[in-house]
Amino acid sequence: MATVGSCSGHEEEDVLLDGHAYIGNKPNHTTAVDFTRNFERLVASFWRAPPPLPSTLYVYSPDISDPAAFSEAPRIIRMVRGFILFRVVIRSRHRFCIPMEDFDYFVYNVHGRALYRITNPAPLSFHDDVVGLLPRPFRTSARCSVAALVPTPNPSVFALHVFHSNIGRWASTQVVLKDPQQDFPIKIPRNARRLLSHYPSTVITIGGEGGTMGWVDLWRGILLCDILSPDPVLRGVPLPLPRVLFKPDGEISSDHFGCPKPFRRITFINRPDGRPCLRFVDLDVSCTRLPDEDESGRPSFWFDSWSVITWSNFKMSNSFDDWKNDCMPVHADIIILKEQMRMQLLEYKLLRKKPSQDSKSVSTNADWKLENLWVSQPTPSMLPPNIVYLIARAEFMHPKAYVLAVDMIKREVHGVTEFGTMRELAPDIICIPGSVSPA
Repeated sequence: MATVGSCSGHEEEDVLLDGHAYIGNKPNHTTAVDFTRNFERLVASFWRAPPPLPSTLYVYSPDISDPAAFSEAPRIIRMVRGFILFRVVIRSRHRFCIPMEDFDYFVYNVHGRALYRITNPAPLSFHDDVVGLLPRPFRTSARCSVAALVPTPNPSVFALHVFHSNIGRWASTQVVLKDPQQDFPIKIPRNARRLLSHYPSTVITIGGEGGTMGWVDLWRGILLCDILSPDPVLRGVPLPLPRVLFKPDGEISSDHFGCPKPFRRITFINRPDGRPCLRFVDLDVSCTRLPDEDESGRPSFWFDSWSVITWSNFKMSNSFDDWKNDCMPVHADIIILKEQMRMQLLEYKLLRKKPSQDSKSVSTNADWKLENLWVSQPTPSMLPPNIVYLIARAEFMHPKAYVLAVDMIKREVHGVTEFGTMRELAPDIICIPGSVSPA
């Protein structure tokens, strides 16, 4: 399968990127300039750091003296092979629920030092989750295609909205689900009927001559579409069954399914051996709601345990059997903590001690457990493929976030670092996998 490749010609490395850019002037060798719709200069600079350290996108306008003119922090929608799609909003009249037409959308080519404002899609309307980015093979430009897939009342028909930078406008068409994904191998409980409909929660870019993109419902499956085809259609690829479907005794659960992003993630990888594949990760968390609230008035939870499992898919056909476990599930209580790593986690207050019945017992470092830590948003690494990144917080919804790098083969914490303070309370997405070539 021909796939999207590097636009720089260099070997690419993983990055972790905060989902919101910072407003500030930090020029470097990647800095690029374009104009907003109101002809204000907009400057973008990318500062790369090796994971688990976060890389940062800085956005700045020399024509705007007051940073408060940015109505909200610039939002990164997608990152693919050194191309970043982001949006900014300046001096919006709306304080909350800013309408789509108020945003300026930009594509930034980190390697080519190119910044390009794309046409606002209004009056079209869609969520960031359904927007994908397809870089085109030009090193010194921001040439690309941007596409959004939106469900319609007919579950077999979707609206496909596509922007090609060489044309400069949005075009819309209806696409048919020609090859629906394979039926679930188990009967889905009534309370889990959400799994029977496809609601995209992220988009992956595969590329190739047809410009293949995948709209992923992280609970359910993938809808693949060749957006460069003159007659695009959709075809389904199932995802591994959610582990929350199964109770500890093996019975089928009837739990309701909310947002999947805190628990399931996917990425497309060009492996070092040349084989392209999908890599999928599932986080299973067991927690208990406590009767009291925390100091901020938010719900309080005690986390009993968590485990991570990863799958790879080299065929990408319409079969559950294509998914192969990379290794056995890694449970928090068997993850190895070397003494230096344990001390660092204690310093960050990321190890928790379960309350003891014996208040006179003496606590040791070993009493503080990793399994009682609140983790979310598992992110599969592109390089190396055996690492999974987890967002970790000392308490539920605590504003300070850290990144744990867990080696799934060695079953140990490979690294930990402060990721920053979450500036948006909605836990949408703050950890974006991407890849860029090193400077």
